[in-house]
Amino acid sequence: MALMLSILLLITVSALALSTMQTAASDGTVAGFQNQETMAFYAAEAAIAQARNVVRQMGERTQVPQYPADFPNEANPVALSTSSDFETGAQPVYYADPNPPAPIGYVGEGKQCTEGCNMNIGGTKYNHTKWQINVVGESPSGDQKRLEVVATRLLAVGY
Repeated sequence: MALMLSILLLITVSALALSTMQTAASDGTVAGFQNQETMAFYAAEAAIAQARNVVRQMGERTQVPQYPADFPNEANPVALSTSSDFETGAQPVYYADPNPPAPIGYVGEGKQCTEGCNMNIGGTKYNHTKWQINVVGESPSGDQKRLEVVATRLLAVGY
């Protein structure tokens, strides 16, 4: 009876150990997928930062960046690291979203500042202009995150 009970207990403990090992292995896989998504998101955030710099350099509302000269397009993505940082050599990249006709473009004026601010500089009136930015971040495994933001830039009202 004691032998049968000990064998049954051994089988139960073995089954519990196998179940724990399987759970740990699947958690590692899920964490890997989440890591790839996070890399893609951070690559897209880096693209937003770069696109905001492009918007700051534009002189007029009608001006749009040239791709890939001013901002990378899908054919010429910007890598965020060196290939030696990753086992496969692939690395996170970002580029302008190819789906909208103008990934970075002027979309309108902000509300005119009337109280509590002086928007006159040297006699010229200024207003916040709104610029829509659409970018894609891509992880080494090919996961993509698309971000769309509206950035503002101070430009002369009559410009």
